[in-house]
Amino acid sequence: MLRALIVIALAALGIAQACAQLSVNPAIMAFEGAENTRQDIKVANTSDRTQYLQISAARILEPGTYPETYFESPDPKNVGLLVAPRRIALKPGEERVVRIILLDTEIQTDKAWRVHIEPTIGDIESDRSVAITLLAFKALVIARPEKPITEIVSARDGRTLTLTNTGNSNVILFDGEQCAGGDEPCQRVNGKRLWPGLEWTTELPADAPVTFKLRDAGDDRSMEF
Repeated sequence: MLRALIVIALAALGIAQACAQLSVNPAIMAFEGAENTRQDIKVANTSDRTQYLQISAARILEPGTYPETYFESPDPKNVGLLVAPRRIALKPGEERVVRIILLDTEIQTDKAWRVHIEPTIGDIESDRSVAITLLAFKALVIARPEKPITEIVSARDGRTLTLTNTGNSNVILFDGEQCAGGDEPCQRVNGKRLWPGLEWTTELPADAPVTFKLRDAGDDRSMEF
């Protein structure tokens, strides 16, 4: 009799992510503007066995807080996001498109969803026990207001930096750099995606000003704090 040990892992993806079983691209997508209500995710089977996938959407209740909490419903109108198809079977090397449709178009401040792409067990031909690891993906979907605004308010107390997003849309702070001057080399400072209404506090490696690049709905820019 076949016995299977099933291990399920979750992957919250970056801009693009691949593993030994599946490739999902893009793993982060943003709806910007009232006319932009449909996008696609490409899912490819990079394994040597058929993958049976179940796909669903859940709204993130408080984006930027951890652990994430979700609202789920069998009615896509309640969730605000429609994914289709909900179930697919991918043969080795096969690629399919998953359509993502934004139903909630009344966006005053950023809203976010996770699209769960979860493998399920199909037929396994074996006369001995097998161990199977299934990697479940969580793609991030963001909907911005028609007129997104990013406003960063900073407070500095020595090496402690606090940034607050008082706008209505999220911003990514990246490529942070702090240069103390003299012969000291510049130091890298980790960044963060900062959601509207939230603040982020970080300890800097030195007392000098720090510069971050900012990415939101507009062009990338730099700010010094």
